[in-house]
Order: sequence, then structure tokens, then C-alpha cells
Amino acid sequence: LGHYWSGKHHRVVKGINVITLFYTDPQGRQQPVNFRIYDKNERKTKNEYFLEMLEEVRAWGLEPSYVTGDSWYSCVKNLKQIRTHSLNFLFGVDSNRLVSTKKGEYAQVQALDVPQEVLIVWLKDYGYVKLFRTDLKNQVRHYVIYITHENFEAIGYLDFNRVHSEHYDIEQYHRTIKQVCNIESFQVRGKVAVKNHIFSALFGFVQLQ
Repeated sequence: LGHYWSGKHHRVVKGINVITLFYTDPQGRQQPVNFRIYDKNERKTKNEYFLEMLEEVRAWGLEPSYVTGDSWYSCVKNLKQIRTHSLNFLFGVDSNRLVSTKKGEYAQVQALDVPQEVLIVWLKDYGYVKLFRTDLKNQVRHYVIYITHENFEAIGYLDFNRVHSEHYDIEQYHRTIKQVCNIESFQVRGKVAVKNHIFSALFGFVQLQ
């Protein structure tokens, strides 16, 4: 029910990045459900924060129909962990990501002829996924989609377009917390005070929603 987004990390000010899990429920209501402030002193990667938050929200009882995110979060470890939970996913992948359409032969996704409908490929070190290509505002992007049930073969461009359009809402969320909720506008310096301000900005977004 609903979707998570691990949105691309949003830089609040220099040196401060916020990583958010953004959720859309079946009625279309959207809000952040978990977040982390990237702290290099914790010696965790952004992908480790992502998996940590995903485990938390699932423990709270949220069960998404899809987990989505940009290419930063599409590493094999993340995809395999999502599959372990029997969850569907849609993630962006970098143009140089290696896939195979013929056993033993790998190519970068940017070098493939990807029909509009879909191309089934073997993602290196992961397994079979469906590959989609978009060309919006002369910017080519690639996405892989995986679903856990037997209808994997049936999923097509219309399904991808529906999930991708919801996936893109994370961009609107980042724009809103910056321009409307003033997440970047604070005069405090202390660690706790900064966290309080960021939480308040996110809570303001929830109230607006």
C-alpha cells in the first residue's frame, strides 16, 4: 500500500544533507515518514542510512507497493535487500551501469537500443529487471523496475509511467521544504538546534499537506 521514496539527498546548507523517506498512501496523501541528517562522524554511507530507515518504517507496519529512488540508491546491496523483503522497486541507474541481453555479454545501458515499451535485461550482480529510458527536456535517464509476483512479464510502459510520475513527486517535496518551509533559513549552529529546525521544517510540510 503506497510507496516509499528515498529521495536524492537534499543539501540544507554547506555540509548538511538531509536524506528522506517519502511516502504516498493509497489515497494519494504524501509526507516524509523518516529522515536522517548525514553525519560523517557516524561513518555511515547514505546507502546505509537508507537501509536503516527502510528497516525502521517496515517495523512500524508500512508496506509499500513500490520502493523507488534515484541512481544514488540503486546499488546491488540495496536492490537485493529490497528483494529480500519481497518488495517491488523502481530505481534510476547511471548510464554506465552494466546489463546483459545475451548471456556472458555486458554493455552499458546507454549503448543499448531500448524500445519504448520495455527491454528485459540481466542487471550485473543482481538478476532480471525491466529497463526503461526517458528523454525529458533533452536529458536521457534510465530506470530499472522489478516486481516480485508472476506478472513481471506483463508490466509495460504504462505501468512504468504511473510509478515514475509518483516517483518524481520527491522533487516537488524538496522544492517545497526549501521554498515554503524554509528548511535552509536558520541562524542556529548547535547540533541539536539544527536538528530541531530541520524537523520543524518537515513537520511544517506535513501540516501543509
